[in-house]
Amino acid sequence: MNLTFYSFVIYNLFIIFTKVINQLYIIMNTTTYIWETYYDVSEYIQNEIDYFERDKQEFLVSILGDEDRKPSDVTDEEIEEHFHNDYYIGENHWVFFTEDLEEEFKKHIGKTIYVEGRNIGWRNRTGWKEFELTDTIQIFNEIAPECDLSYYITKEKEGEWEVRVSHHDSPMGEFYKIKIK
Repeated sequence: MNLTFYSFVIYNLFIIFTKVINQLYIIMNTTTYIWETYYDVSEYIQNEIDYFERDKQEFLVSILGDEDRKPSDVTDEEIEEHFHNDYYIGENHWVFFTEDLEEEFKKHIGKTIYVEGRNIGWRNRTGWKEFELTDTIQIFNEIAPECDLSYYITKEKEGEWEVRVSHHDSPMGEFYKIKIK
């Protein structure tokens, strides 16, 4: 066999190897959560706007209760204005968020919760705390400061969650690990 054949084989093996390595990298660096929810009013409003700009018929029927108007008559500006001026949208988001927490944590009422945090506040402190879960909203209240904030929680595996809280003293985020004892 000649050198060209071996070069061809080596080149193809290299291409296959590279593709396999790339796929492994993607698999290893893609996070799939078991469960997640968030409290972030700005993001919630933007998600509502994005959804209804894509489905204007749904906006007409579900939000405005208007089945006679054509979806083509609805402008993106009208949808944005509706959600930016909705007085109750933050309250509705809070209700959905607390329902998510209730569904996820109600089976842990009476158990001890261990929380470990890092990058806490403007001094980027670390710390931990334990508390007995008597109400599911404690998963939020025991961690989050009383201010405008973004709160994202994901279940990493059974009995373990990660939380990221961003606010004026920690715009890049505070990070918490929650474990059920």
